[in-house]
Amino acid sequence: MRRLLFASMTIWLAFIAVASSPAFADNAIKLRILVITTGEVAEDLGFAYIKPVLEQMGVPYEVLNAGTQDLTAAMLASTSAGAACKAEEAGCVGNYNGIILTDADLVPGFTPAEWDILHDYQKGFGVRQAVLSGWPGTYRDPVPPYGVYLDYGLVYSSSSTDYVARWTVPGGYSKEVFEYVNQANPLPITDFAFAANPRNDANGLRDGSVPSVEPLLRTQNGEALVSIVRYMLPSRTTPVREVMISTITHAPFLVHSNVLAYEFINWVTQGVFVGARHVHMAAHSDDLFLANSLWDPALKRNNPAHTYRLRGDDINNAVNKQTAFRAAHPAAGTFKLDFAFNGSGAVVDPGAATLTANLAEDLVAAVVANKAHFRFINHTYTHADMHKAPVTADARCDYAAFTTIAAIQAEIIKNRQVWALLGLPEESQNSRVLVSGKHSGLKDPKCTDDIALHPEMFNVQADDVPFDEGGANPLFLQAVAKAGVDYLAFDSSQRAQNVERYITQYDDGSQKDRLALPRWPANIFYNVTNPLQLEDEYNYLFHGRFVSTGQNPCEIPEALCTPRNYAEILATEADIALRHMLTFNKWPHFFHQTNLAKYDESGNTLQFDWLNAVFTEYERLFNLPVKNYPYYLIGDYTQESLDTKSAAIQATWNRTANQVTLSADKLVSNLLVTGLSGGDLYGGQFIGRVTVNTNSTVFSIDRALTQ
Repeated sequence: MRRLLFASMTIWLAFIAVASSPAFADNAIKLRILVITTGEVAEDLGFAYIKPVLEQMGVPYEVLNAGTQDLTAAMLASTSAGAACKAEEAGCVGNYNGIILTDADLVPGFTPAEWDILHDYQKGFGVRQAVLSGWPGTYRDPVPPYGVYLDYGLVYSSSSTDYVARWTVPGGYSKEVFEYVNQANPLPITDFAFAANPRNDANGLRDGSVPSVEPLLRTQNGEALVSIVRYMLPSRTTPVREVMISTITHAPFLVHSNVLAYEFINWVTQGVFVGARHVHMAAHSDDLFLANSLWDPALKRNNPAHTYRLRGDDINNAVNKQTAFRAAHPAAGTFKLDFAFNGSGAVVDPGAATLTANLAEDLVAAVVANKAHFRFINHTYTHADMHKAPVTADARCDYAAFTTIAAIQAEIIKNRQVWALLGLPEESQNSRVLVSGKHSGLKDPKCTDDIALHPEMFNVQADDVPFDEGGANPLFLQAVAKAGVDYLAFDSSQRAQNVERYITQYDDGSQKDRLALPRWPANIFYNVTNPLQLEDEYNYLFHGRFVSTGQNPCEIPEALCTPRNYAEILATEADIALRHMLTFNKWPHFFHQTNLAKYDESGNTLQFDWLNAVFTEYERLFNLPVKNYPYYLIGDYTQESLDTKSAAIQATWNRTANQVTLSADKLVSNLLVTGLSGGDLYGGQFIGRVTVNTNSTVFSIDRALTQ
């Protein structure tokens, strides 16, 4: 038999004794979360939902699969020698500072005896629990010692896939729960959820505690969707146990789940944990100083006769639009656009002679005059394609000339020379970063990587050889290394490029691997300058081209059943970008210089229309300021994050002294820890950046509850 099904009356009485008179000999717990699941990621939707959030934030956690593993008291608390112990014993440390359950009842994996063990740990060590989803029921043990072993103090009321939820966080919790949420606005619940009403009756669990429910999020009818349950004993004025329960279905692709995810982690850890979260947005505008060909609505493809290159007044307008954007959106802070530039369009290049800055040219003069308002990224000198040379000649493949490391390296270095000639800011830091033209050199596209040139292809990536299958150009990667580039841009829409990863197979002998940093594309295409162009290309690519060949776009998952207007396109793109931001990834979104063209008398541009739409949607849900880092700093922070994930962090919170002791199995610089005194205040919490090593270091805790 896999597990012991029933607890004895003796064990049950022992639980009551602990619950009635908790004692803390050391009052210490490790900063690590225990996630109890009903199965593996593929089997448990709640686990698939919370796992990437924990990992992106860098929060240490362990998993107990209730379907295959038994919970024992020895797993939950131990001495320094690893022996099982109880909270009242000297030297006993709780192994977890928070418990997350992916399902409310863990049926059929968890037995009543295991629930008693879990609750006893929570009571003995003052550890909280969060329930991600499930039925808010009451559960009785049909055999000795009988009684109710699980009760959330709620009674089912209704169910729906479409609640308009309202925040009802009481004042006493305002500094501790959902402080980052814009509680003035409703939260649409767009998947299945149970709604319930607090029962708050005198019925209690078999340990003598009685649940008291405080709803935090209610349906439009006042029913509870997310609540705090405080388990009280008649002899105590403080709860013996606290649980946050959600009865909403969660998944990584649901916005309401993205909004709630952080609090499940923050609540159970009481705001003290290794790791942190920040929301990010950087917007790159590629191809500065070059012209892009434009979409022709009549031809349904690019027209080589029609091109657009930004003018000086477009740059001046971008400065004004950026200022207005910051003023309209408090979360944007000191947001700056990033220009990925190609210097060949900004200089006079007489060949072998020294480059000369073309400062008299309208666009170049405007960029230099306004350079303090923007940031810049090396996009190579001419935007040359760096892919592997094609096996057969093809007029659309213009990269055959770059077949030596020296030629490719010159593209990088000459653009740095232009940087210096124009006096653009932060040259030394940005020399470590490169965005290749069209992210070339990282896959073999077989000359079919541009949908505008190949509208006949449903998926232009179908014939690609991706990065992880040998599609990268080894000459390009070697040239990048020899040029001293540390960070290289990936296109997250490409196979094998939607992950932060070190490039280890090509190096310059420096023993330093390149770090690839993904960027998110937006469906604001490189060959459009105004809403009408965008509408036409968008609807042709996702709808019209299927209709023109007799296909029904309603039957094609990637297609649109109905064309969209500009406002609908912006709303869709804002929703996509919002979901990106709520992953807490630092990845930028990239556009092109054409998207900053003024298209009306008000100075509106496609890129700022997108930014305003994204931040309007974001600020409807959140109060958190958005971090806007330069690309090299995104690289530095990503490198630190990956380094931290490769380390074994030890952290113990002494709650009597209100201190945390940290160490690691190797040197870790800038470890993020939420709740450290003296850290940066973000979203109502202090986030510290500290250096740890094999020696233990003690830090003070400040949960910022008085800020």
